Amino acid sequence: MKILITGGTGFIGSHLVNSLVERELELVILKRSTSDSWRIEESLDHVTCYNVDEISLQDIVKREKADFVLHLATNQRRQGDTIAQIIDSNVTFPSVLVEEAVQNGLQGFINTDTSASGDHSLYASTKKAFLSVLNHFHTKNGLPVINLQLEYVYGPKDNDSKFVPYLIKSILCEESIDASPGTQKRDFIYVQDAADAYIKAMELVKQMDNQFFSLAIGSGESISLKEFAETVARLSSKRTRINWGALDFRKGDIFESKADITAAKEILGWNPNHNLKQGLEKTINWFRECI
Repeated sequence: MKILITGGTGFIGSHLVNSLVERELELVILKRSTSDSWRIEESLDHVTCYNVDEISLQDIVKREKADFVLHLATNQRRQGDTIAQIIDSNVTFPSVLVEEAVQNGLQGFINTDTSASGDHSLYASTKKAFLSVLNHFHTKNGLPVINLQLEYVYGPKDNDSKFVPYLIKSILCEESIDASPGTQKRDFIYVQDAADAYIKAMELVKQMDNQFFSLAIGSGESISLKEFAETVARLSSKRTRINWGALDFRKGDIFESKADITAAKEILGWNPNHNLKQGLEKTINWFRECI
């Protein structure tokens, strides 16, 4: 069985790649020549990598003829990216990928989606646009699809610019933090638990016959950002001043998000294995070693 993965050098994708390598599966990773592969350094000798900015996507797909695609690559609008670049990353690239892969014997597609609605942001709207493309190939070609709608994933090896790494590093260094009122509630899911959901999805999609599942992946619980930060500080044994209310809420901020993981449990046979305390302890320890 050959699996093609996009986003394999990224935060979630790297945890998934390392887990699949341990299972001795044949992996093909699509990345860019500028991608930093430090997260999967220990797995590079066991996978095949292609730089999609150097070799055409069509040639790669025809050469490898993957049985399944795990699509984790995404563009959440990095600083300086244009709308055209976001559409190219989140809609055009995966659309070409699925079209070529179907023509070369693809047996199933596992997609990464956001829990946010399509009107929440440009990023969310492009993810929903590609979901419509996937539905077309499901309807027309009978392609089995599992769509995973992720809540807020956190854990080791995350990007420093994101909320949880910034919060943890600031608390560990006992730096003062200016924050919004912190009443927004989020569903935080530990990264290895999210990676395990993809593995369960891959095991299921092999058995599927012309089905399309869209499943929410989270802890099933929500916690306010203020309580989350206080938990990080307590587990870190640090005293940090957080100036709650020093900043306004962000425009378009989501005030509560929580996954209903009933379907994921029933259909995938998946459960998150880490509660918030367990996941944060592992994450804090990893960042502590990096400082």
